[in-house]
Amino acid sequence: MKLSGRIAALCAMLVMFAVSSVRAETFVVGYQPYDTISYQVIVNAELGLWKKYVPAGTKFEFQGALQGTVVANNMLADKAQVGYMSVMPATILCSKPKQAEIKMVATCGMSEGTRCSLVLVRKGAPAFKSNEELARWLDGKVIAAPKGSASDQYLMKFFHKYNVKPKEYLNQSIEVIGTNFRIGKLDAASLWEPTLSRIASDVGEGIATIAADGRACDNPDLGIVTMRKDFIEKHPQVAKGYMRSELEAQRYVLDPKNWAHVIDMVAKHATGVPKRVLWYSIYGHVPAFSKEPVREWKSFYFNARERQNIAEVGPFLLKDKRISQLPPAFSVDDSLARQVFKEAGYKPVSDSVTLGVIKGAPASACPFKN
Repeated sequence: MKLSGRIAALCAMLVMFAVSSVRAETFVVGYQPYDTISYQVIVNAELGLWKKYVPAGTKFEFQGALQGTVVANNMLADKAQVGYMSVMPATILCSKPKQAEIKMVATCGMSEGTRCSLVLVRKGAPAFKSNEELARWLDGKVIAAPKGSASDQYLMKFFHKYNVKPKEYLNQSIEVIGTNFRIGKLDAASLWEPTLSRIASDVGEGIATIAADGRACDNPDLGIVTMRKDFIEKHPQVAKGYMRSELEAQRYVLDPKNWAHVIDMVAKHATGVPKRVLWYSIYGHVPAFSKEPVREWKSFYFNARERQNIAEVGPFLLKDKRISQLPPAFSVDDSLARQVFKEAGYKPVSDSVTLGVIKGAPASACPFKN
């Protein structure tokens, strides 16, 4: 065989090896089916959007978890390469660079505190005229939240601002909180959508009522897309392709003509939750007493408000001894999201909102009856 032929054969073998190596890779996305920050992940998985943008042969496995801390632990152990969680578990995750270097690469939604920064009080509680009145009622009461979550962060800030001294502040999962409201063992709690709407009075069981949201202590909700740094460096085209599919999925969730389809898909993953509740959990006007029409906005990459929120959470957690050190500077890096956004041809809607907003609709607008 001539030298040129040998070189060509060698190149072909190298290409085949590279392709087979890609095909051998399966990457894991950790998400929360019972959390609205992961609804677009479900859309991505159900529609297979990621398949259009990643190298041929790449596979993604989507693994559901009940809390962001579970996703975070899997990422630390390299059992997941991409993860969705609120800013508090994301900050805790990124504060452990000796275990694994993690980046916050994009936002999957933000609100003024209408997703997981809310106080729920038991059925029969008074109608509070102010946050101060609510705070005094909470003194000496049994209160719960999933510790390490954004809801936990919210309650800590609420307690601090209004000097609330509960009888007990319990660490309970979202399912246990729902059960304890039903059997009368809780006075108040904070948790996130859609479980919040499932047990609240607007469209759910009516065993609890929303008494305050994030505006009570300036605690917005921020959803974060995280990636392992070594995953981005070793598989740049896979990481970029996945981010492109995340962008498309967010656009899909924002479009009102897709809202019913989104909920049909989410219902396959958030089993046991009525579609009416799932719809209201992301597209409904929560809390009902709020005069703010915007339920949530999606920026994709980090704008000023998102960066400010991320910058505030670290020192707060450090002071409360939830973390032993602040996340490294490289932890907040949306350069890949900005690159993907630009290459996709999208233009910012404004300086504060990049993709768009969801304006909360009344329960009467829901297309699902149950």
